[in-house]
Amino acid sequence: MKSVITCDIIKSRQYSNLDRDEINKLIKTSFNDCCNLVPEAYADKLSFSIIQGDEFQFLINNPEYAYQFVVFYRLILSQSELKPTFRAGIGIGDVSITDADSYKMDGSAFHRSREGINEFNFKKHKSRLTIIKSDNRQIDDELNMICIYQDLLESKWSTKNRGSILAKIKYKTLSEAALHENVTYQAIQKNLKAAYWEIYFVGIEYIRDRLNTTLTG
Repeated sequence: MKSVITCDIIKSRQYSNLDRDEINKLIKTSFNDCCNLVPEAYADKLSFSIIQGDEFQFLINNPEYAYQFVVFYRLILSQSELKPTFRAGIGIGDVSITDADSYKMDGSAFHRSREGINEFNFKKHKSRLTIIKSDNRQIDDELNMICIYQDLLESKWSTKNRGSILAKIKYKTLSEAALHENVTYQAIQKNLKAAYWEIYFVGIEYIRDRLNTTLTG
């Protein structure tokens, strides 16, 4: 079992052609940065593909880390000047065709990822950021209910909130994060509290553990 993640840049039409070129570079370099930040995901760097600057896709070999990877990826992008963000359809299943270009692959993971990204077209999902699809409808309903609340919290994060969260992830402790970001310990702590990061991270861990139990059980 693997995870295919199909992503769509939000409000991509607001960017100029020059900005779109820059965003293409950003999503590629940020993907590589996220691979280093979440090595447990075993993201397949060769599978990364961009289509028309609006949509991109990649493969995660450890699907239980797919949601965590997506969240951290958005955090990395939020620190760039253009601050692009994206919706993600996470599909979990088989990959039946192997190719360097993920858009030339096939299998249930790809179909489910596409189903997830297509659901954002429905009015009830317009404000969503992440949708998970697997072969277990009951698990999907459970995890997507959590994602609804996670998405709501994430959508309210400020740039400072996101910067502090990313620093905490990178440097593990608040003191180290403050030192490397050249801000006070109190400022990092305040931003994390305002973002409800501790509660949010419980959601990340729950989704990861639930998927791990389901996939290995």
